[in-house]
Amino acid sequence: RAQSSHRIAVPTAVTADGSARKPEKGRGGRGPLRSQCPTAARRPPRCRTLHSFMSSQAVDCNALEATTSIEDITGNERNRDILRALQNDELSQLWLRRPGVSEDDEVYELGSSRELDWLGHFAKKSTRLESIGILGAFSNCSGHSVERFFHDLGKCKHIEKMSFSGTDLAGIIDKLDGTITSNNFTHFNVYECHLGVPEATFLFNTFGDMNSLEELCIDCEEEEGGVLAHLNDGDMAGCIPSLAACTGMQSLKLNYLNLSTISCAALRGVFPRMAALRKLDLRGNSLDDDCTTLLAQGLTDFKQIESLDLSGNRISDNGLDVLIRRLPTSVDALYLARNDITLARHVLLMRLRVLSMWGNTLCPGGTRVIAASLANPECLLEHLNLSRCNIGDEGTATLADGLRNNQRLTDMSLEENNITERGWNAFPPILCDTSSIDATYNSNHTLQSLGNYRIPEDVRLMLRPNKEKNKSHVAANKILRTHRHLDMRPLFGRELGLLPYVVAWLEHFAKSRPDLMLSSIFEFVRAMPMKVADGVVGKAKGEKRKLNS
Repeated sequence: RAQSSHRIAVPTAVTADGSARKPEKGRGGRGPLRSQCPTAARRPPRCRTLHSFMSSQAVDCNALEATTSIEDITGNERNRDILRALQNDELSQLWLRRPGVSEDDEVYELGSSRELDWLGHFAKKSTRLESIGILGAFSNCSGHSVERFFHDLGKCKHIEKMSFSGTDLAGIIDKLDGTITSNNFTHFNVYECHLGVPEATFLFNTFGDMNSLEELCIDCEEEEGGVLAHLNDGDMAGCIPSLAACTGMQSLKLNYLNLSTISCAALRGVFPRMAALRKLDLRGNSLDDDCTTLLAQGLTDFKQIESLDLSGNRISDNGLDVLIRRLPTSVDALYLARNDITLARHVLLMRLRVLSMWGNTLCPGGTRVIAASLANPECLLEHLNLSRCNIGDEGTATLADGLRNNQRLTDMSLEENNITERGWNAFPPILCDTSSIDATYNSNHTLQSLGNYRIPEDVRLMLRPNKEKNKSHVAANKILRTHRHLDMRPLFGRELGLLPYVVAWLEHFAKSRPDLMLSSIFEFVRAMPMKVADGVVGKAKGEKRKLNS
């Protein structure tokens, strides 16, 4: 791989209080699983590439188009369908991969330079092509054909989205300039690609000309969990200032790039130019508590940012406290999986709607901190991920008790926490307290999920009714299911005035329980026989007799 003629100078690290510090080497800690990160983008299938291009003679597609059929270009029927759609200007997105990787019908299996020439020829004429995805793809093609292909894409001028996955960027980076500068990209994604200083420098310098860019994702996590970025904190700090030109940026993801204090200081400088930013992901880097201060400073005046993902870093309780206190109030989703958070100190977590802390080893009292927020009537939490947090049975009971009067939280993942039957048994009384009808009515009717892994079936069955939106119906169904006999005594103070309402309620919710309706009416009759008798006699006396014909 070619090396750049000069390297970006590595500045001295700056801590949150302004003191100098030696840059740290990035940590390749693995962040949350992709399936557990509701804010993570779907990645295309991973493709490995060879780092050499085969040679081939250029095809004069303009001269041959009239005499060349689609069948002459490729023998792959799926490829033929894609080529026809592209030729007929019916294709809005084009995905390329090398042969034999997967069976996706929407991806072109690129077998030769000749095919790539024809793809570029048809693409440059397209008026509908908006998205290009490169999944490895070029191992069977010559460097000249790759260069021609990107040159042709530059003539399309309608492409808004480009993605690379498992692609040898070092082999094509110098060929992208025309494509990138000739199209107004709104989305640019790089997944699972080796990224060195030359590639990063080129890309970020190019981003400096992309004021139309709305979403940028560079994720150098290897599929097996390693890091594919050959960059340090100083390298990235030198690249980041180019992003100041991207004033329309709405989603910025810089994952597994060894970012640390210097990079966060650089981000703090460009954030004021990104007023439209809604989502920021910095997963799998080397961010510590000082970094959270720098990020919070840069985001202070933001009004629209909603989500912050700092999973897979080195943030402790101090950093969490900084984020909770200093992030803009618009941030309602915070992802802090696999950090160093223990909750050994009291932190108010009520302001967030979504909080992911899976993979943090909480201290024995950590669940009490969470339960205190859940029990607060002002708590806004709806989704809470506490998987792999060392919770155990006692911690589970503490969390369950915090949910007794909570009417917000809909799911709380407790997977892989060494919870036994004793711990799970804390939830049934919270979800449906059968000690009285009033207690059942005031049970938790909101919690719908505790995760998908080894949750006891009886607990699942008790969670299921809570999925109904009408919580009055949920409460009524729980009452009817758990109370075979309804105690009417609390209603006797109004004498017979409430009886019509009781009958109407039973007719609405207990059509299949006529026995329950009769027993409830009988309780009124037995408790107030004279009232009932007087009512019946009085009604009979007031009626006029009809003569039989």
